[in-house]
Amino acid sequence: MKILHPDSPWIGDEEVADNELVIATTRDELATLAGAINEALEAVDEWEFDTRLGVMPEQARALRDRINDVLRAAFRPE
Repeated sequence: MKILHPDSPWIGDEEVADNELVIATTRDELATLAGAINEALEAVDEWEFDTRLGVMPEQARALRDRINDVLRAAFRPE
């Protein structure tokens, strides 16, 4: 996961690996995603997490943590 800032020019294919996607989202949308991952971690037992969600709990935690890191890095007080 990378942050591509809107104030920097798009460089092109070198910034995006073959297995990556570029999406535009708001901070609120990212916070919602992190919250949803957290709720899934709390609601689904570890033994069935992979079956129901398609990823291991550790992968979900890592994604949630990375999203939170991105949100902290992108925080701009109003």
